[in-house]
Formats: sequence, C-alpha cells, structure tokens
Amino acid sequence: MDSLAGRVVALICRGTEEDRAIAVAVAEAGANLALGTLTRAQAEEFSTASIANEVWAIGREQFSRVLTAAEPTEAASFAAEVVDTLGRCDAVVIAPGAAPVIPFDEFSRDEWEPIASAGITGPLVTAQAFWRVLDRAGGGTICLVIDAAAHRDVAGSMIAESLRALSAHLGILGADRGVRSVALSREGAPEGVLQALR
Repeated sequence: MDSLAGRVVALICRGTEEDRAIAVAVAEAGANLALGTLTRAQAEEFSTASIANEVWAIGREQFSRVLTAAEPTEAASFAAEVVDTLGRCDAVVIAPGAAPVIPFDEFSRDEWEPIASAGITGPLVTAQAFWRVLDRAGGGTICLVIDAAAHRDVAGSMIAESLRALSAHLGILGADRGVRSVALSREGAPEGVLQALR
C-alpha cells in the first residue's frame, strides 16, 4: 500500500540499521527519499549511500549527501537541494542515534563537544533549515527520533531531553502554520515515522 505515494522525505542520520529500517519503510510506503549524514564520518557516508541504493532498488527516487548537519550553511543547502532535486519536501526525519556510554565521573568536555554537535546541535540546525522549507510550502512534519535507552548515562539523557524540548517547541511554533513536530522513540521508529507522516 503506497500511503506516502508522491511524498518526499529527508532523513538525516548516521546510517545505522535502524535508519535503514526507517528509509525502507518510507520507500515501501511510496515516498521518495533524500539521505543526509549527521557528520562527515566515512562510515556514515558509506552506510547512507548503501541505504540510498536500497531505496533505489525499491523503485523510488533518492539521493544521498555527505554533510555536517550541525553546520547551518550545509543544512540549509541540503534542505534546498531536496526541493530542487525531488520537487518538494513533505517531512524531515532527524535520527542522531545513540550517544556513547561514558561514566559520569569520566566524562570530559572534549568527549562532550562532538557528542553534543551530532546529538543536539545537528538536530537543531537541521530542524531550522527544514522548518523554513516546510513553512514556505505551507506545512509538513519534523520527526525527531530519540534513543529509547538514553537514560543509561548523562550524555544520552541530556540529548534525549534536549530533543524532546526541541520537538515541543517546534510543535508550539508550528501549531497555526501547518508544520507538525513529533518526537519518536528509536524503538519502533519505522512504524512511528509512517504513522506521523500519514
């Protein structure tokens, strides 16, 4: 059943197996897909390209870009490219993935900065870029995928709470503008994303 036929979804992720499941579910539901990386890590580049190939094999339009989502110009450029390449953008799914587990008494600022960049700054900057695109188009959906096991340590907890707060703020901001915001648990995210986009 092509419940998302003709729709365009951008997925900003690390290219994990959970991200692959989201992309495949969205493609199988009929949507075209743009994949972007949260960082310029080579592993993310390879895995998102692999996911894009799988979306292509399903028969959907797709493309994949390597970017640092926490850089405003790169996020804005990617959001514009989604519209230019695929003709529109109906939703963005931002899935920063799990933060590494580091015991609180061993946690340092040097460890925190890259984690915060990918887990908080990247989603914030990407949400801003796609907010503008969706607002100009008259509406759409921003889905933030939160690691369900985030309570295990301080970094995961801080990222999870930041994403929940961002989603709540976007929901208030978009209430009368047609831009919805949904916070989803990574566990069950493919079905949650489909429900949010229907």
